[in-house]
Amino acid sequence: AGNETRTHIVRRGETLSAIAAAYGVTVRDLRRQNHLANADLLKPGQKLSIPAGATAFIEHRVAKGESLASIAERYKVAVADIRAANTLKNPNLIQPGQILRIPASDSAMEDAMPGKASAPAKRPADPRRTLPATVQAAIDSAPVRRGRWKYIVIHHSAMDVGSAKGMDRYHREERGMENGLAYHFVIGNGHGMREGAVFVGRRWNEQLDGGHLAIPKLNANSIGICLVGNFQNKRPSKKQLDVLEALVRALQKKTGIPDKRVTTHRLIHKKHTECPGKMFPYEEFMRRLREP
Repeated sequence: AGNETRTHIVRRGETLSAIAAAYGVTVRDLRRQNHLANADLLKPGQKLSIPAGATAFIEHRVAKGESLASIAERYKVAVADIRAANTLKNPNLIQPGQILRIPASDSAMEDAMPGKASAPAKRPADPRRTLPATVQAAIDSAPVRRGRWKYIVIHHSAMDVGSAKGMDRYHREERGMENGLAYHFVIGNGHGMREGAVFVGRRWNEQLDGGHLAIPKLNANSIGICLVGNFQNKRPSKKQLDVLEALVRALQKKTGIPDKRVTTHRLIHKKHTECPGKMFPYEEFMRRLREP
């Protein structure tokens, strides 16, 4: 699915630059893919072909004393990749508090930058124990206060197609959430996001309350993870479950949340929802999580 070309239907008010940012591609590539002579002449309902190999990003808020080089070293990416993703003309002019987009897929960046040489990524021995370096770095570097988080709550999107960018837009525009994406993490299923790709949201990076539960008290101490897919109809893919396990293990190590507080939307908010669907294998997943 990661090599498939996707289609975006233009909505009223959208610009080519906003669409490019949403899919992690450049305006130039989007124009070239769709043979657009004038980037300003988009029409609602127009279909755009999204180049294959779109890069996923995580957000990093620049801390005092950080440089582009130190940030690149932390996330194991090239300075040039960060500059390109953020259109930075001068790498020395970054400011504390500035938000940078960090490419989360080394292979996608290689595809987007012909001729760029980089060392091949090492294949993890056990995908249930290992996260991509950028995701692990985002977890490790988050300023988590002791006792800040009490639960990890698993959700599904209830849609077969979806992405963190689309959810963020919906939560901002339709549900009026000031902080956008209600979840701290999103795991793709290959339809809208690469299968097994992990999006690290602003709510994790800045340690903000979640927006994924109807009870404010629970939002204040619960980390939300959403898997793209409708698990009323079918199980999550093996890759999604492997990545979910690795993510939960990493979060438990960071926060100290015990197995008994790894739960689902349905279990933490009984009689309110079927999320994450009757086909989500919760008991099986918990048995895996308890394995040493």
